[in-house]
Amino acid sequence: MAKYNSIENIPAKLFFEVLNTRDYTLLVAEQENEDLEEVFTAIYDDFFVKIKNPQAKMYLEMTWRVNFLSYKIETIRQVMHFLWYENVIEEHRLKLLDALEKGCGIYIDKSAKFADEVLRVLQVECGIIENDLTMATLELQNTFGKQGTEKFDFYKTIVGLSNIHNRNIEDNIVLAMYVAIENSAKDIIKSQKK
Repeated sequence: MAKYNSIENIPAKLFFEVLNTRDYTLLVAEQENEDLEEVFTAIYDDFFVKIKNPQAKMYLEMTWRVNFLSYKIETIRQVMHFLWYENVIEEHRLKLLDALEKGCGIYIDKSAKFADEVLRVLQVECGIIENDLTMATLELQNTFGKQGTEKFDFYKTIVGLSNIHNRNIEDNIVLAMYVAIENSAKDIIKSQKK
């Protein structure tokens, strides 16, 4: 497990540096083949969930949809290629096709010539899902793509949070504390507007 693997132990400054630079080696791998990008993604998702931001929930739902559709396409392709290239007995092929049909919500004509149906599924059914994926990706980019152009200034944010809380906030806090302070600042601002 990486040295920094959760919002409870990653310094907030380091989190935002990794977010801006995409240099995942800053998380300090403790195992040789550790996927640091995956570790950071888990930290990032946890950060988004806890930051009390309605856009965060929308972002997570939209990215989940994009990832789900990508996975769905790859699953269909892999199963269809497996059934085409491997010598699978009829009974197992029908069970796999039923599972694919139910799990991925696609139509498979089991009475049609298998070669024609494989081609149709890979072109038509996957094409429909690819269109959905394109639309979901565009929606995600249109909704959140423009917001990522401004670089996050960690120190400016710390100064702003210090001003809202009327106390000095250190820059060496862990991300979980940053989230708590940020959420508290939002609550203070909300109560002052009433």
